[in-house]
Order: sequence, then structure tokens, then C-alpha cells
Amino acid sequence: MSTKDQQRREEARHEVRRYLAERAGLAFSAETIGRKLRREFEFTDEEIRAAVVFLVSARQVEIEPDDLGATEFYRITAAGTLAHERNR
Repeated sequence: MSTKDQQRREEARHEVRRYLAERAGLAFSAETIGRKLRREFEFTDEEIRAAVVFLVSARQVEIEPDDLGATEFYRITAAGTLAHERNR
């Protein structure tokens, strides 16, 4: 893996976490997060989804499934908010 690829993955993780932290209490689909972030960045759907999966595994984001379907929505956790505030 190149340094450039790694930096891009990290940037996507930081931006997804920032997006969710700035909207704490709300949950969004990966598609919505990607659509909003693509206004500023050129992340692909795959990069956004990988960032969300990583943040869920790090317990900084939690999954909130739709009560009437299979769509997964993502919300920042307290640990994610704290990490964002500490710039970590």
C-alpha cells in the first residue's frame, strides 16, 4: 500500500467522522454521507463505505438499522465525538 493511498483512507475516515460529529444525534446512510462529502472532496462510494466500516469497528460510529427495512444508518458515538474533539 502506498503512502498516498493510506493518507487518502485516513482523510476519508476523518471527514466522515467530522461530518457525523457536526450532526451529533442524527443518523445518515453511507450514500447520504458520501453525497454531502463529495461537494468538498472526491471520495468514491467505496472509500466512504470503507471509512464508515472502519469507524464502526473502532466504535466511533454505530449502526442504526431502519425499523422497517434493511437500510443501515450511521451515528457518531461518544467515543467518536471525543476523538473528533481531540483531533485524533
